[in-house]
Amino acid sequence: MRRARPSCNTMNRAMSRLAGGQHRSTLRLDRRPLAITAALVWVLACQTQTWEQYMEAAAFAYQDQDFEAAEQWFAAAEQLALEFEPSDPRLAITLGNLADFYHAQARDAEAEPLYEEALTRLERIDGPESPRVARFAADLAVFYAVLDRPEEAEPLFQRALGILDWTLGPEHADVLVIRTSLAGLYLREGRYRDAEALYREVLAHTLDQTEPDQDQLLTVLQEYAVVFRGMDRHDDAVALEVRAQAIRDAL
Repeated sequence: MRRARPSCNTMNRAMSRLAGGQHRSTLRLDRRPLAITAALVWVLACQTQTWEQYMEAAAFAYQDQDFEAAEQWFAAAEQLALEFEPSDPRLAITLGNLADFYHAQARDAEAEPLYEEALTRLERIDGPESPRVARFAADLAVFYAVLDRPEEAEPLFQRALGILDWTLGPEHADVLVIRTSLAGLYLREGRYRDAEALYREVLAHTLDQTEPDQDQLLTVLQEYAVVFRGMDRHDDAVALEVRAQAIRDAL
C-alpha cells in the first residue's frame, strides 16, 4: 500500500515547530523510549529532510492527536528509508513504529503485516539472536496476546526471553516486563502453575532492586494474587493484595 506523503508546506510548518523546541518526542527510534540528542535543523527544501526529522514529526503529530499528519510523516520516513542500504535498520524501525501507530488506533489488520515485516528485516540485518530482534519479537508477542492469539504469542515471548535472559540478565527491567507479560498470558489461559512460577521469579527479582518500579511491582502483586486465588491459595492471595493496597495508598 502506498501511503500519502505530506505537502512541502505541511513539512515546513512542522519542521519550524521542531526547530523551535515546542515539543518533546517519545518516539522509539530503536523500538525503545529514546531522546534524540542531535538538534533538528530547520530547512525549507522538502528533499533535504532527514529520516530522523520525519520520524520526530510523526511522533509530535501523534502527541497532538493529529493522526492523519502522523501517518503521512511515517509514510515520508518509509519512502526515504526504502532508499537506504539493505543493511540499514531504519526501514525496519519505521515499519515497527508505524505498526505501533496502527495498533494504537485498532487498525490491527494493517499493523500485523508491518510487525512481521519489521521483524523479518531486522533478523536479516542483526541476526536472529540479537537483543534488538528479541525486543521486536516481544512487541509482536504482545500484539498477538492482545488479539487473544496465545499460540502465536507464547513462542515469541519465550524466544525474546531466551535471548535477553542471556544478554541482559534475568533481573533486567526489560526481561522482567516480558516475563510478566508471558505470565499474564498464562493467567488469562488459566495455566496457573505456569503463571505462578513466572510471577514468583519476577517478584523476587523486583524486590531485590534498590528502588523497584512501583507500577511494575503493583502489576505483579495484583496479577500474582489472582493466580493464587485460581489455585485456591486464598491466604497467599490476601497477603499480596494487602501489599498491593499499601502501594496504591502510597502513590
